[in-house]
Amino acid sequence: MISNILEKLKLKNDLNNNDLDTLYQEFKNKSLTEEEIKDLLILWRKKGETPFELSTLANLINSSQKQSVKYRDAIDICGTGGDQLNTFNISTLTAIIISSLGVKVIKHSGRSNTSISGSVDILNEFGINLDISESLKESCFQKTNLMFVSSNHLREIFGSVKPICKELKIPGFVNLLGPLTNPYETAFHLLGVSNIKWGNLLSETLIQEKNLKKNTIIACCKISENVYLDELGFCGVNNLWEIRPDKRIIQRTISPEEFSLPLTNIELLKIKDKNENKLIFESVLKGNYTSSKEKECIKTTALNTGAALFLAKKADSVKEGYEVALKHIQSGISWEHFQNFINSSN
Repeated sequence: MISNILEKLKLKNDLNNNDLDTLYQEFKNKSLTEEEIKDLLILWRKKGETPFELSTLANLINSSQKQSVKYRDAIDICGTGGDQLNTFNISTLTAIIISSLGVKVIKHSGRSNTSISGSVDILNEFGINLDISESLKESCFQKTNLMFVSSNHLREIFGSVKPICKELKIPGFVNLLGPLTNPYETAFHLLGVSNIKWGNLLSETLIQEKNLKKNTIIACCKISENVYLDELGFCGVNNLWEIRPDKRIIQRTISPEEFSLPLTNIELLKIKDKNENKLIFESVLKGNYTSSKEKECIKTTALNTGAALFLAKKADSVKEGYEVALKHIQSGISWEHFQNFINSSN
């Protein structure tokens, strides 16, 4: 029963297999009240999720949705969200740009939870409807190397959690489950997290898998004490966790100095509203900049694309990938590619 689970969390005791099965069934049967979900979110956040808890729930979801393996050579570029910085859509732009470089991308996407605009929101702004058939998505993927997907099963089971997270203004366990439940199993994953603790947590969660096949880089950028960007950026030191199929976790840092660049002011990466976000999105894809804000957004996107190129074994280092990505963005080819994607998906 949910009351027993809440009591365990209140005492800061970890949940076991039976607890997690019960929790999954309670959500599946829609038998929890809003107050019970609020209590669950708050108490679980205070206790802290464990690798076992997350891995068990992710496996329940992936088993139920029959995770597809037919395009395993692709990369997923998505993270937990939850940094509450309201930056432009960095991971969505990275997905579009790296696919225009010939890398297959199956990006797990969602609507905004605690930010102004999620990947689904910005794509809707350009008239892209992601609620299309799987066959149409895959047809578009064959033409453009790009597919945006969401876990319908995750949404069906835990969809009631997101609006409550938004009301409470805190990220929840669904933020952590999201990156682990792409309906398509990919070979690579660039995964952004909103703090060091979550980087350690998700790296340990990934190695819980019995037959780990994926190469993953988990990343966040430390801006100041207790303030992190859930992407790579030039506004601080980047912390990276590289997780390999042999279950090794390699930790490293990347700083702006290594690129001979000054620190970026995080304010230049923030958006005021969806209109500004759309303008920046278009400017980055066209490689145009008339302001320091647009220039910094392009550099940040190029850095994340560079990390994705390195992860997918298309560059020997993040820095080399960054240089390739920056030149590519400035060519404007990514905008043409995005137009092809819009036409194909519609």
